[in-house]
Amino acid sequence: MKKIIAFVFVITLFGSSVYASGCSEMAAFNTKIKKALKTASFNEKTLADIKNLQSECKRQHDMGMSVSAISSCNKALDLVAVN
Repeated sequence: MKKIIAFVFVITLFGSSVYASGCSEMAAFNTKIKKALKTASFNEKTLADIKNLQSECKRQHDMGMSVSAISSCNKALDLVAVN
């Protein structure tokens, strides 16, 4: 019984680190966008476009894609001129 509990515990630790490792890339993306939105002013259409691209980026990232490989993420960064 102790072996089963230990096994489940180890699997949980390894599984959670896999999910957490992908979040740093998305967190960096969100930080760049938020910082740009605070420091620059954009018109309503551009703000709406950025929000839509952010949503699409998050959706595709949640499906397992890398932020750098998602075109909506790159377009959002281009709109706010963040490299």
